[in-house]
Amino acid sequence: MSKLNSKVLGSLVGAAAGDALGAATELRTIEQIKTDFNGWVTTFIAPPQDTFGRCNEAGMVTDDFTQGRYILEAALDKSGEVSDEVLRKAFKRWMDYPFYPNFTGPTTRAAMQRIFNDTRQSLQGNAEPSEPTQDAVLINNGNASATNGAAMKAWSASMLSLRTHEKLIATTYAIAHFTHNNVISVSGACAISTAVNAALSDGTTLKDVMEAAIKGADQGYSYAEQQGAMMMAGPSVARRIELAMQIGEKHASWETAVAELADIIGTGLHASEAVPAVFGILACCGNDPEEAILAGVNIGNDTDTVATMVGSIVGALHGIEELPGNYLPVLNEANKFDLEDLATRVLQLHNLNNSKNNFIPNIMLQ
Repeated sequence: MSKLNSKVLGSLVGAAAGDALGAATELRTIEQIKTDFNGWVTTFIAPPQDTFGRCNEAGMVTDDFTQGRYILEAALDKSGEVSDEVLRKAFKRWMDYPFYPNFTGPTTRAAMQRIFNDTRQSLQGNAEPSEPTQDAVLINNGNASATNGAAMKAWSASMLSLRTHEKLIATTYAIAHFTHNNVISVSGACAISTAVNAALSDGTTLKDVMEAAIKGADQGYSYAEQQGAMMMAGPSVARRIELAMQIGEKHASWETAVAELADIIGTGLHASEAVPAVFGILACCGNDPEEAILAGVNIGNDTDTVATMVGSIVGALHGIEELPGNYLPVLNEANKFDLEDLATRVLQLHNLNNSKNNFIPNIMLQ
């Protein structure tokens, strides 16, 4: 297996594993996780009945990986193109997913209602009332839409943009704006996609990846603003990544880092919480991919999203060989996946499967 093949497959497996592991701990505080599960969650288990993932068996993923996978597969069917047609196909497939109401977050739910006139209720609530009581449009959509649903699937943009930084930002925006067309969500998505893209490059260090994410967050915000994305009042994703990294660097163990990150940065739905928390984890233990994923799984609140993003980055940085050996077979079996084939399709798209030395770092950067 070539190094790039290992990195692409590692990113896919890391993202899916983080999602499946984090589905069990989602919504809980750190203390509730340790109490309810008799310690930290370190293996695939079926999510309890009081979580969104209660429909899942052990090892099954949620919307965090599934949406990105559907987008990636739809784009690969169209030679890597990300178009309105591709995104409609991917999200129509998502809407047909048996457990769609369990997993669809508030901003995506509002987009599906707007685009497809979907009338089903989501178990996660709505970003805005479906039947407003007044004829009024709030500026910035009431600042309710700057959620992390774009960032959770941003790894798919990296898989479609292995060559140029300019294409990466544009592709990330093309994917994000379908459901999360606001500057903060796009900023968070570009932080993740640039981090994954940098991690896929041979010779990249953890420090390089985190620096790329900060630049990506700033560039994503500017690009979204130029494209006419909705403004949002809220903290800067890039500046909070810097703060989270300072916190993470102080800790020798993720078991202590997660508490301070959860208290100060937060791990909730807002993109300026969940995305910076990812890089706080990486600053603490990003050189150990399993430890980093487990930190995301046990940090509390939106754990499946945080762990998906962490997994997509550390899997790309370290490759499939450095992930636990049971991850790939468990995920393939539980979800009826063929992640090896998906990785091969990504490489074939870029004509890189037989020329591993053609990949040129593009994020380190501009």
